[in-house]
Amino acid sequence: MSNKSLRVEKFEKYHGTVDEVKQQIEVCPKCGAKLTMTHLADHDNLYIHEEVRCLECDFETEETLHVLN
Repeated sequence: MSNKSLRVEKFEKYHGTVDEVKQQIEVCPKCGAKLTMTHLADHDNLYIHEEVRCLECDFETEETLHVLN
């Protein structure tokens, strides 16, 4: 059983240029490798569940819910 936390995405946390924001989202802060993102859509509840991890090291982020409008 996992003790990961779950959060709802808020884009207000990202700031900087387009390239800086892409770097924050796509690059592992621990080792610098490209992160792997897994998405599962829940069409009934209108959200996408996202898991992000690095395959090069043991870095994982919180699981995220992206609400579909």
